[in-house]
Amino acid sequence: MTKRRNSTINPLVIEMTMTAFLAALIILMTFTPIGYIPLGPVKMTLLTLPVAVGSIVLGWRSGLILGTVFGLTSFYTCFGLDLVGVGLMAINPFLTFVMCVVPRVLCGYLPALIYKAISANGTKRVMLAIPVAAASVAIINTLLFLSSMWIFFGGSLTDVVGLPIDNIFALFALFAGTNGLIEIAVNIVIGTAICKPLIQASKRFI
Repeated sequence: MTKRRNSTINPLVIEMTMTAFLAALIILMTFTPIGYIPLGPVKMTLLTLPVAVGSIVLGWRSGLILGTVFGLTSFYTCFGLDLVGVGLMAINPFLTFVMCVVPRVLCGYLPALIYKAISANGTKRVMLAIPVAAASVAIINTLLFLSSMWIFFGGSLTDVVGLPIDNIFALFALFAGTNGLIEIAVNIVIGTAICKPLIQASKRFI
């Protein structure tokens, strides 16, 4: 009677395949209404969701790649798809690139570390780590992106957006307090629902 050979799937292959799928999803969502939802001079985005899934399930390398893809798609919209982005590009293309990309790279990388730190002490901690890390993707993205826009461009936004500076500040605060919360809620609810079975499956097949 022959022994059954252990057919373990290469973890790197799984990581690369899932990362490629999530990156393609981010690119696809960019050109659909659910990718970037215009709300005044700023946009709500659901692209943090695939970033969260990759960062939590696959780790920091996947999170870093997906965050970079997210940032590059955001920068791409500044070439005609986003009127505010077009205006900021006219002022300073380099700072616009930094504003679009760096916060998104960090919102892919840091949540993986947050998840790993919280989940290190057992299964019960994993159930806490998933929603916390998923929420952190949206929090980091919202805070760093809006802060970068404010720091880099400041008063120039009055010309780009067409509103007084006080109104822009109030709009940013409203965006962070409402739309930011929507992004966080989406990541917690849907992100947790997706990540939990994927993490369990990865333990079974890897």
